[in-house]
Amino acid sequence: MKTRSEIYEKEGTTILRILSTYHTLTYEQVLRTFNRKPETIRNLISNLLKQGRIFYDADKEILCDRPERASSPDYAMIAAYWVLLDFDNALVYHTCGEFPITITFFSGDEEYEIIYVQPGQEVLLNHVLSKANTSVNRLVIVTSQEQAKQLQIPNVIAFCIVEKDGKVNYYRKGR
Repeated sequence: MKTRSEIYEKEGTTILRILSTYHTLTYEQVLRTFNRKPETIRNLISNLLKQGRIFYDADKEILCDRPERASSPDYAMIAAYWVLLDFDNALVYHTCGEFPITITFFSGDEEYEIIYVQPGQEVLLNHVLSKANTSVNRLVIVTSQEQAKQLQIPNVIAFCIVEKDGKVNYYRKGR
């Protein structure tokens, strides 16, 4: 059985890993990453902040791996991480993707891609992703249902609209 110190150390390592992977996340996202008492994670975050290993912008409520990232947080990544958190207990592995994929993850035996579509990039993403020969499940983040109507991306299992508070609304495009 692991001691409290070993668990605390493992969780600290996990915070450092997710912030070095995703660079900027909200304070709430980091708390929700763990299935522990929020106060325990707050204390751990506080210790990492004091050590200068992570950075916090209180105005934006953003935790970062480097202080300069707080001035221009990646809101696409933050939105994609909210979607990822919905798979919390079923996650096997997750990591940052390469454009146009924001996050790649495995849940059970299935592979998923989370794709964030900036307004105005619909034609580009239709072109890039239509050529991809893959059977991966795709979750596509859009800003509106009207934007989703402009997309012709294969293997989309759901379109998502992510609210600022982290609530994710899922829907399928009508046929």
